[in-house]
Parts: sequence; C-alpha cells; structure tokens
Amino acid sequence: MRNRGHRRSALAAALVSALLIATGCSAAFGTSNEPVSRQVIAMTTVMNLKAYGKNAEKGLDDGEKEINRLDQLLSVGSDTSEVSRLNGSGGGTVSADLDTLLKKSRAVYRSTGGAFDITVYPLMDLWGFTKVYNESDELDQNKPRNIPTASAIAQTLERVGADKISYDEGTKRLVLPAGTQIDFGGIAKGYTSQRIVDIMKKDGVTAGNIELGGNVQVFGKKPDGSPWTIGLTDPKKTSRTMGVLTLTEGRAVVTSGGYERYITGKDGKRYHHILDPKTGYPAKSGIQSVTIVCKDGTTADALSTAMFVLGKDKAIAYWKNHAKDFEMILLDDDKTMWVTSGLKGQVESTRYKMKMITRGKS
Repeated sequence: MRNRGHRRSALAAALVSALLIATGCSAAFGTSNEPVSRQVIAMTTVMNLKAYGKNAEKGLDDGEKEINRLDQLLSVGSDTSEVSRLNGSGGGTVSADLDTLLKKSRAVYRSTGGAFDITVYPLMDLWGFTKVYNESDELDQNKPRNIPTASAIAQTLERVGADKISYDEGTKRLVLPAGTQIDFGGIAKGYTSQRIVDIMKKDGVTAGNIELGGNVQVFGKKPDGSPWTIGLTDPKKTSRTMGVLTLTEGRAVVTSGGYERYITGKDGKRYHHILDPKTGYPAKSGIQSVTIVCKDGTTADALSTAMFVLGKDKAIAYWKNHAKDFEMILLDDDKTMWVTSGLKGQVESTRYKMKMITRGKS
C-alpha cells in the first residue's frame, strides 16, 4: 500500500509537470523558433520530447504513440508483452522490432566479447534489481537487501550467455534454452529514441530533442542556428554537470554509470545495476561513467553498457578498432575525463582534467 501511494504521488507530480510544460508551450505553438514540448511517462522513466517546425505537434503525437507501443512490446514487467511471452514459452517467431533488436544485440555481443548480453535478465532478477526498479515500487535504493551468494550467482550464470540462444534470421524464429531469458533494457531506450527521430523526420519535423530518462538524441538544425548543448552528469554529484558537449549536427548521446541505480547490501556496500555477464557481479571496470556519441540511438545505448563493462583500457582499444562508428567520453576512478579525438573542441569541463584519445597512443 505504501509503495502504491508513493507511485501515485510520483505520477501526480509528473503529470503536473507535464501540464505546466504543455501550458507553457501553448503560446509558443506555431512560432518557428520555439519548440513544442511534451512529457511522457513510460519504460519506468520520465521522457521529454521537443520538436520544432509547423508539424511539431503531429511529430509529438506520433512519437508518444511509438513510445507506448514499444513499451508494451518490450516490457519484462508486463506478462502480455512480446518479450515476456517469448521468455515464458522458450521462444517463438518474433516481430520486426525484435528482429532488429536481436540482430543488433547479437552483433554487439560478438564484437565486444560478450560485454553486452541480453540474456543477463536472470542475474538482474537474482540480485533484485527487477524488484527495485519496476513501475509499482518506490526506488528505495538505500534499504538494506540480501546480496546473492556466490553459489547462487554461479548457478544462475549457467543460464546466461547470448551464444546459448538460437535465432534464424530468415524465419525470425527464436529458441531459448530452459531457464534462459532475454531483456532489451540495455538497448530499448536507444532503439525507441531512434524510432522517434525517424518518425518525426517523416512527419516533417525540422528539428528535435528526444530525452528518454537520460538518453538524449537530437536531430536537425535549430531555427536560430545555435548548436545543441548537452550537459554531462557528474557521477560524483548527480545534481551538477561534469562538462558540456556541443553538437552541430544530429547525434545520439547515451551515458551509462553505476551512480543512479543501485542497491544497498546489509553489509552497507552499494552494488550498482550494471552487471558483468561473465562474473555475475556489478562490473568493476575503474570507470565512473561512459558516454557514447554516434548517429544511431540503438548502437549508442548498447555500446554505453558494453564499454562500461569492458573498462577504460579495453573500451579505448575497442574504439580504436571502431572509431568510424562512434565517439566516447570516459570518466575514470582517478577523476580523469578521456575524450576520443572525434570530439576534439566539442567537450568542455572545468571540474576534471581531460585527456584526448587518438588512434595512436592514448
């Protein structure tokens, strides 16, 4: 009952915020230099959409419909979602959306040596993250909780590994071994933002800013000609930024870190939610946060998790072999910001020292 009350309070506050945004935008509607904004609550997070141009309202309508459609399709918290049905039946023929997500997830799994793995769901459930982070519970992260035993983690790891699943791209037939379950939580918001961008462009929206619970994707040119500026959250103190990223063209910007979602064990330690699929424990990578910048939201989302799990040295090595696909900003445990060379001149920070990563020596 207590959790339900807190959920209603949170939703009420969000709805009030949405109403204020809608009211504040009504006067700007139709003004070419001002965006039309909308707030949507889905995928257990608050989403903010901004669109420019005469077709902005239609773009927002269609974007919101797409968010709700994908939420119903991908949610592991809903028994009726496609993902839950596949997990419950051990597989089946998948939709076009899941076909795309499976192909991308499997490709990133292979290229990162398993650092990104959609079969990590049983581990997330074992640790209790699926109970702490769902639509009905207050995010009481500091409430002491039982931490899984080493033997329980070892047993669960036997059911984890994307190489265990079988997928026929021709027939779109997925087969899951007994006990293996999939979850697209590490890629779903990136895929959703990319879908919204594609839909808005088709609707004739000239520019937009899509923020899905921290994932940001921008497209087009703002009417006043100013660049897109995106604040980078400081993992040491989330109420402030550690720097600012400036973009002159459309890009997806996705950050992963262990500073927002975690549980507190009865031993008093914090355990973040980004699990290493190989060990079954929260990744110990020497990284506070990693931000991926690239053209595609789906790729950015998956790589942000994978690079965090890999750690600084392996993430830098991976970038050097895939520099044409993405750029990256890392904050390590020594409070140094590592920025790939493609973002030279686009990142500013007065809080931490910065070092540039080049294709040669870092």
